[in-house]
Amino acid sequence: MSKYNFVNIIYNIYNIMFLDKYLSYNNKVIISVICSGLWIYFRTSDCYNLIPRLHIFPILFVMTWTYFNYYEPLFLPIGLLVLITYSKFLKKR
Repeated sequence: MSKYNFVNIIYNIYNIMFLDKYLSYNNKVIISVICSGLWIYFRTSDCYNLIPRLHIFPILFVMTWTYFNYYEPLFLPIGLLVLITYSKFLKKR
């Protein structure tokens, strides 16, 4: 993957946001807030074990997730789905 392709991918993520044709920014924020509230309400102690302390991957994941969430509010529910999927995958092991 060349440097140009990577920059082009980041540019597209930054400039073409999810569902812009159908949802306003404020609606996306409301969806994001509702999803985060539901996640907080239904979380278990496994949620805290999912992101281990003192490991570099979770740090980079959460930092990137937070950064993209500022530009596109729907990254919060997407990230929560990734965490839920990851936790379900770990339980099956």
